[in-house]
Amino acid sequence: MTDEDKKRIPATERVLDHILSEMDAGRLGPGSRVVAARIASDLDLSAAPVREALSVLAGQGILDLLPDRGAVMREMTPKAVRQFWELLAPIGAVGLRLAARAIVDGADTGEITRKFAEIRREVGLEDPVSFLLLLNDWHYAVNRLGGNDFVTEAPSRLGVAYWDRYLVGIIDVPGHVDGYLTNYRRMYEAVMAGDGNGAAAILHFHADWSISLIDEAVASRKPARKSRKRA
Repeated sequence: MTDEDKKRIPATERVLDHILSEMDAGRLGPGSRVVAARIASDLDLSAAPVREALSVLAGQGILDLLPDRGAVMREMTPKAVRQFWELLAPIGAVGLRLAARAIVDGADTGEITRKFAEIRREVGLEDPVSFLLLLNDWHYAVNRLGGNDFVTEAPSRLGVAYWDRYLVGIIDVPGHVDGYLTNYRRMYEAVMAGDGNGAAAILHFHADWSISLIDEAVASRKPARKSRKRA
């Protein structure tokens, strides 16, 4: 991306992208302090867009704005990640139903077909976050096709790209990629057939499956209880 391209991106979005990059590089994580002045200097921005971006992330529950420490990345527990996916699935289900209805009415399916092809083509990505972001892109395309602006904007407003990164820290996404592909293929086929309820049911199944992977990962990390020996 050229300097001219960067100037076309709103300053607040540049800050949000920068924080994502810092997370991917391992320089920001749960409990890390986000130094606003350093970000402003790195991006050659004033303090205002940095403060705005931090306020956005605080509203999404990604970080806390503390009076004594400034902005601090929130400690994300598996329980919080689990609850996020419990919330996101019903929103995605609405998008699938609306998209299926639009397809029945003759809407152009070109974008969701292209986005699904990208998922299948890039399944070998070494970076699991990039794979999850492709799934996000498909849902964004589905939601746009459905035509409800609130549904389309909801995942972004909730900070799904940040939560994807926390999910990758809990479960083995590459080890379960076949399950992801199977669920999304079934979802794609259902919505393309105009079966919104079927597609929504598959998404709920997928969310339940993802949550079960979180629970299994948490259970496997718990130390086994030692049995007490009787005297």
